[in-house]
This record gives sequence, structure tokens and C-alpha cells, in this order.
Amino acid sequence: MSRLTKTTSSNKTTSPATITNKRSQSSSSLISLMRLKNQSRRSNANLSDKTTSPLSTYISASKYNSEQRAKARDIILGIQRKNIKLIAIDFDNTFLSIHTSGYYQGTVDSLLEHIRSTFHYFIQEILDSSAFGQTLHVCIVSFSSQEQLIRKLLQLAFKTSKTDRIIIRCNTPDFVAHMNEDFLGKEYHLSSVVTELSTRRNKTIKPNEILLLDDDVHNILIAEEFGHRVLEIRDEINLDILKDFVYNMLPDS
Repeated sequence: MSRLTKTTSSNKTTSPATITNKRSQSSSSLISLMRLKNQSRRSNANLSDKTTSPLSTYISASKYNSEQRAKARDIILGIQRKNIKLIAIDFDNTFLSIHTSGYYQGTVDSLLEHIRSTFHYFIQEILDSSAFGQTLHVCIVSFSSQEQLIRKLLQLAFKTSKTDRIIIRCNTPDFVAHMNEDFLGKEYHLSSVVTELSTRRNKTIKPNEILLLDDDVHNILIAEEFGHRVLEIRDEINLDILKDFVYNMLPDS
């Protein structure tokens, strides 16, 4: 009898009414918790929508664009300090990330996506620079025969008449017919560009004032022998690599 009394005394909370109340409280707590979770999910979803909104995407892209342009301007400033007056850029696998083999059959605008962003920012800032056409000149030197293709691509990519002042030297039939076999690599192309700058623009360019950017090691080695400054372009090229080269590896004239 005493045992039963103790048991009843120790299990006051196990009465049917109490159990019902407990279940009711537990169910209410569970519903409240689920509501809180759902509210939290909705809040996170709204926050996610805000962070990926067109405006935030535009701001992010605009910030990146500004950073890249600033890097390109720094590179141009460094190049001028190193007394570079002519920047010679190869076309296939350098300006472009692909090789056209000199006989590209697609449309010009289909090549836009293959322009390396490094060179797009770099050339754009050169075109916008007050030094362009005065103390700093740009040329495209290529074994491709498609000079008009390259010219149209430059016009389409940069949308400015200033691209007409970028000298293009390609292996067109006329150019090859007059090519001097004593010149190897891109040297005949560069010599022709320097001659044009001298005769038509009254600008004198010395060999060590030329910077050749090319993916072909053979062209790079020959250019070095002729006293030019050079950078071999690889697929991983970006503005940070180019800036590091200009400020830390490009020799002074």
C-alpha cells in the first residue's frame, strides 16, 4: 500500500490530463518552430534574390571592369617608363586564344569571343591614352594572310576610328612578294612597321624600343637577337602577369 502511494506520488505528471496537455504544448512548440524555420527560409531566399539581382550583378561587373582597366593603365605607364615606343602583338594564339591557321572561314563577329580579355583591356587603354600615336604605337604582326579580317575585327572590338592607326603587317601576297629572306621570325614585319612610322609619321623607333608579344618561342628568340624586348605569351596570360613582367622583369633600355 505504501509502495503504491509512493508510486502514485512519484508519477503525478503521468495522469491522462497532464499527458494531453504535454502533447498539446509539444505540438504547439513544434508548429512554432516550423513557422520560424519557414520564415528564416523566406528571409534567406529574399536576401539571395537581392544579392543576385541585376543591379548587384551590374555593380559587381562594373567594379571588375574598373579594376581591370586600372591594371591596364598601370601597365601602359610602366611600359612608357621603360621607354617602349612600339608594342608589337602577334594575332593567332596571342591576341586571340585560338589559331585561325591564316584562313579563317567564319564571320568576323564570331571571333570576338576568342579575343583574350587581357589584350582587349590592354589595347583599349592604349587607344584611350594621350600617348597613343605620339610616343606609343601599336602594331599587329602575323603570318596570317587575312589582313582585312584582322582590321575588321579590331574595328568591331573597340568601336573607334583610332583602330585605323594600329598598323597591321600580315603575310598578304603583296607583302610576301617583297619579303627579304634575310629577315627571320617577325623581323621583316617589324622592319616594315618601323619604316612606315618613320616615313609617314616622322617617328623614329630603335630596336630596343620595341616590345614583341608572341606565343612562338622561335619568334621571341630571334627578336631578342635583334635587340627587341620580348614576352612569350601563354594561355594563362592575364593583366596581373603582364603587369608583373613590365614592372619586375622587363629590362630598362
